[in-house]
Amino acid sequence: MLCVITLSVVLPVSGPETVSSFRLASEPVAAGPMAGCPDLADLDGDGDLDVVIACGPCCGRDPDPASGHARVLLNDGSGRLTYADRPVKLLDSALGVAVGDVNGDGIPDVVAYHHADDRFAVLHGLGGGRLSEPFYFGLGQRSGPHVHSIRLADVDNDGHLDVLATLVDDHALAVHLGDGRGSFKPALGQPYFAHRHPYQQLHVSDLNGDGNVDAAMTDMRGGGFTVLVGSGTGMFAPEGGIRLEAHTPITLAERPMAADLADLDGDGDLDAVAVIDESPLAVVLMNEGGGRFGERTGGNPVALAVPTTSVALGDVTGDGIADLITGGTIVESISVCAGRGDGSFAPAVEVAAGGRSPSVVLGDMNGDGVLDVVTGNYDSGTVSVLLSQATPGG
Repeated sequence: MLCVITLSVVLPVSGPETVSSFRLASEPVAAGPMAGCPDLADLDGDGDLDVVIACGPCCGRDPDPASGHARVLLNDGSGRLTYADRPVKLLDSALGVAVGDVNGDGIPDVVAYHHADDRFAVLHGLGGGRLSEPFYFGLGQRSGPHVHSIRLADVDNDGHLDVLATLVDDHALAVHLGDGRGSFKPALGQPYFAHRHPYQQLHVSDLNGDGNVDAAMTDMRGGGFTVLVGSGTGMFAPEGGIRLEAHTPITLAERPMAADLADLDGDGDLDAVAVIDESPLAVVLMNEGGGRFGERTGGNPVALAVPTTSVALGDVTGDGIADLITGGTIVESISVCAGRGDGSFAPAVEVAAGGRSPSVVLGDMNGDGVLDVVTGNYDSGTVSVLLSQATPGG
């Protein structure tokens, strides 16, 4: 129904300066009031990426009687979404999800966090996109509930997925180790200090090449980007005098809200882009080796098309270079900046999202080999699938 313009600009550097057009796969699908940031996984075993989303209030908003739940939307292979089942009720402030097989049955499960509660929820996948009723585990917050991100990763190298979450007011990262059967217990010594204000879009990956999972997150009120280096035992804390954390001050702009990671310059290291809270700005941080980051010299900060609160890095233009996609706040559009392959980005293009206040994730929703954009539209309570019209190879 909706098509956006293709915009070309001149002066290419080391990659194309064109953002291909996008189109809505279908009308945005209602998910419930206060739709959060989606996660993507094949929930029904048909080989297509489906959508999981939690709906609940954030940051002082009152709960809606129709929110406080998780919902699965099944993909028919073309990017069109349909309801898998009824929404599964969670606590009122359910806000975000992560997907992975936590009980070893080969079916993806869902872990959800609550913005204003001390518990995370585990919903076991039942097949066909259906989810069980939730099982709850306490995060052990000390300063009052305030969570803004959750991720699944094997941090102790036992083959089982573990839960990591940002505890904002505790200035900490929570780590709960999975037993492979769907149950979790706190890791030794957790929560781990993560500077002043660890915030949303927690990222888990091996950032220093030692084979162990590390954790990276923005420090919003502390004005920085924090990396906690994993030991491979489930611990993210200094031991034996070894420094296992690094904090990169962000000087180019205040209040870095969210970040994503990708290799922006082709050197094999994951770099980062942090978006600045409700502003049309992003800051590029280059991995200087060993998981230590520094602000890129030149082309920083990056001007975006819309004020933003979420970010995703990935190739939506089909040229093999990571692009910068950010979700808008109080608007119905996203910003797309084509990557040039050297850590810089072409001028931003505004793309209609089909819903208000979109959060962005990327995945190939129609099997054409190019990443598409999926948005959870918080103020509209909907999910949109924006299909990239690019072709692989640019």
